[in-house]
Amino acid sequence: MKIEKFTLYNGLEVFFLNKKYSPGVSIQIWVKAGSRNERPGITGISHMLEHMMFKGSKKYGPQRHAQIIQANGGELNAYTSNDKTVYYDNLPPSKLLLGLDLESDRFLRLTLDEKEFQTERQVVYEERRMRTDNSPYGKATEMLFALTFIAHPYHWPVIGWESDIISWTIEDLKNYYKTFYSPSNTFILISGKFDTEKAKIWVEKKFGKWKRVILPEIRIPEEPEQIGERITEIKMEVELPFVFSAYRVPPYNSKESIVFEIIEKILSGGESSRIYRKLVYEKQLALSAGGGLYSFLDYGMFFIYGLLNKRKDFNSMKKLLFEEIEGFYQDKITDEEFEKAKNQLKSDLVKATEKNFSHAMLVGESYFYTGDPEYYKRKKKIYEKLDIKEIKETAEKYLREIKRNSVIILPEGAK
Repeated sequence: MKIEKFTLYNGLEVFFLNKKYSPGVSIQIWVKAGSRNERPGITGISHMLEHMMFKGSKKYGPQRHAQIIQANGGELNAYTSNDKTVYYDNLPPSKLLLGLDLESDRFLRLTLDEKEFQTERQVVYEERRMRTDNSPYGKATEMLFALTFIAHPYHWPVIGWESDIISWTIEDLKNYYKTFYSPSNTFILISGKFDTEKAKIWVEKKFGKWKRVILPEIRIPEEPEQIGERITEIKMEVELPFVFSAYRVPPYNSKESIVFEIIEKILSGGESSRIYRKLVYEKQLALSAGGGLYSFLDYGMFFIYGLLNKRKDFNSMKKLLFEEIEGFYQDKITDEEFEKAKNQLKSDLVKATEKNFSHAMLVGESYFYTGDPEYYKRKKKIYEKLDIKEIKETAEKYLREIKRNSVIILPEGAK
């Protein structure tokens, strides 16, 4: 399907994915600002601003954006990540103009009220306590990023450190909004059933007066070479111990990142993966085991985990988990495993194009990370050109003991 691009005078880029047989329309606004763009002292401010974007603008009061979308048969949400913040509205086709009106008002004329700010700060603080401080998995994830990235902003959590959350000011928020919420730092995706020419006129009308600002130069430090395993042990109120480990790998826009998609499917992707079969089914050392892959703008992170089965030896489980990872490039990778992994990845891409929202997300991710909105189409061809030798060589390069970072969660009182 053809992706049409339209650029406003102020630099705002708009992509149209016109699907004439679609039952709805999805509007997505991608801001090129996440925790990567923060600094010590204001960590988590990107996520806080996402919350405040629902707290009222010049035309629409607090929560009115959500209420109007839902009253018109739509749904909406937003998320903040390490690299970006994305807002979206899924609506009936006849409500496209309404969605653009709502979005333009908060992106151009957001109301940042002190009282709303203080109330929402407490909401974010409680969110951190629930998802991180009081969650073994959340705590382990935060510590794993802090171990894997020493110098880079990926070191701090997207939600921010507790000390920063309680010390933000409304001026911090206003400065961040003025700095990064600019048409030159944002792009819009519209996917579904709509008249493209009318949509261009509407976008121009609603977003054409958005003032462009000059973005500050941000120097992102590179990670130093890792020359040894890093380990952190934490004792918490858990019944069973678990290990959570990660390896720093190449960023999204590299071919090696695509190779790691294959590695992830074979090693840790679901109950048919090597790790799950070995630790849970065969040896019965773990109640659960697996892993995944984060692909970011500057680096990636491949992670694995194992949760101990009751009355089993933790060290035995941990040893077997690491052997499965670091022995991967020495063991034989069968043609069946290889083909299955490629087919799963290609199937995931096809399924994503079937719905307005997921298709727009696919295009947005492609453009954000590579500058090519159709990069996801090229990935299928890259999968086909890979061979087993390349998979093993990439695994050997990155999945080594000296490159490993591990967080171990133990029950309180455990030896």
